[in-house]
Amino acid sequence: MALDPRLVDAFRARIANPLYWRRAHHCLRNNCSRELLSTPDGCAAFVDHMSSVMNVSISPTQRANAVNWLYAQRIDPRHPWHQSRMWSMVHGA
Repeated sequence: MALDPRLVDAFRARIANPLYWRRAHHCLRNNCSRELLSTPDGCAAFVDHMSSVMNVSISPTQRANAVNWLYAQRIDPRHPWHQSRMWSMVHGA
């Protein structure tokens, strides 16, 4: 199960813009928690919120794949190692 490369590229392009970077950073730091990402519904809410904040249109198939991928990662946004992994992915590493 992998993310759609076009969707990842769209988010990366937005995050490269300082205006959207601030929005993404705020969303990840303030609106994202381990409890939220520990359920499929919470992951879906996060994916919806990020796509609206970043102004990226997302198809139902892309959304379902993103939710499943995110849920499978078991990410804790407050853990430093997980933060590093998230930002590495954002920056294309």
